[in-house]
Amino acid sequence: MKGERAKNNSDTERRWEDIYRGSPLEELPWEEGRPAAELVTLIESGLVEKGAALEICCGSGNNAVYLAKQGFTIHGIDISPTAISHARKKATEEGVKCELVTGNTLQLPYPDSTFTLVFDRGCFHSIAPHDRQTFVKSVYRVLKPTGKYQLICFSSRDHRSGPPYTFSPKDLRRNFLPFFKILYIKELCKIMNTSKSYFLSALMEKG
Repeated sequence: MKGERAKNNSDTERRWEDIYRGSPLEELPWEEGRPAAELVTLIESGLVEKGAALEICCGSGNNAVYLAKQGFTIHGIDISPTAISHARKKATEEGVKCELVTGNTLQLPYPDSTFTLVFDRGCFHSIAPHDRQTFVKSVYRVLKPTGKYQLICFSSRDHRSGPPYTFSPKDLRRNFLPFFKILYIKELCKIMNTSKSYFLSALMEKG
């Protein structure tokens, strides 16, 4: 089982590295060149205490750079070394400090109770079903008590077979309770590649 899981992780790393090496950022639909609107709304609401924040699957660092500019001590992690290179370059160009590392979100390399916020735009919906509880516990572990976890994932209205996988509000509750208190779940509709895609945006608090 361990050998099979290690192979799966290696395959995942290779797949995402090939994507970032083989495509200009502007051709990747999730690389919008700006922070996610849902994250901006959350930060402007004042619901999240300023402090240490972590973006998982941070890609080229748009959200990490935004959080650094808002006064957070920001860390970012992505499985693709090329994505992290893009993110480091962007942070340097924007004049902000971001601690950015290559790594696996199933084994977050941070101490317990480190972050006031973990931001996830499109990471959870790429996690295989048999790894989801490991992922949830990993995010739970690194959050401070009452720390916030903002998740954006594909909605089951998209009817995808996965990966990436899709979720209903009921699916999210089943995966994240009782570790998290779910503060809200909202459905979003965005135009991606000229077609509509449906997402869920959920804000949770460490229980």
